[in-house]
Amino acid sequence: MKKQIVAFMSAALIALAAPVAAHAWESPSGAVKAETITVTTESGVNVRAAAACNGTGTLKIEEAAEDVKASNAQTPEGFTEIGSFKVTCTGKVEAPYQFAYNLGAAYANAEVTIYVDHETEGVENEVINKTASSDGTVTFTTDALSIHTIVAKRSATKPATDTGAQSPQTGLPVMAVAGVSAVALGSALVLRKKVSE
Repeated sequence: MKKQIVAFMSAALIALAAPVAAHAWESPSGAVKAETITVTTESGVNVRAAAACNGTGTLKIEEAAEDVKASNAQTPEGFTEIGSFKVTCTGKVEAPYQFAYNLGAAYANAEVTIYVDHETEGVENEVINKTASSDGTVTFTTDALSIHTIVAKRSATKPATDTGAQSPQTGLPVMAVAGVSAVALGSALVLRKKVSE
């Protein structure tokens, strides 16, 4: 009976350890994906940007020219203008369009506002307010291609030392979960060996 319990515990711990490699940053999903870019904006922030949608065409996201930004953009007190990005397409693409921007660990849990200028007559511009994840990522969707101007206010709460990836299943830091799982798994294997002796 002891052997069966130990075998069951070992299998359960292996299953728990399997998902720990998940990361907080996830590229948007869709049949059409823009190439993920990483740029250092005029404000000195390293931004990783990605976009996706459905369809059969192509999608492109790039840093906007220096004099181009969303026509509705503002920089409220306490916020920093991170940068502007332009999204274009060729061929047939379909809304909704999904976006992910990573502003880095310095903007973990930051207040982020994305000013969206659709540049299309009859399509109202948008203001999207988000709170960045623990690794500084914000995600959102729109119904039209556009210019995005991003402003952010750093969190007053200092981020924890480990602002790395988190498991979507548990919300806990991946490395911490991996460490605990490894220790527990090691203990179970030692116990199993002793029982079998």
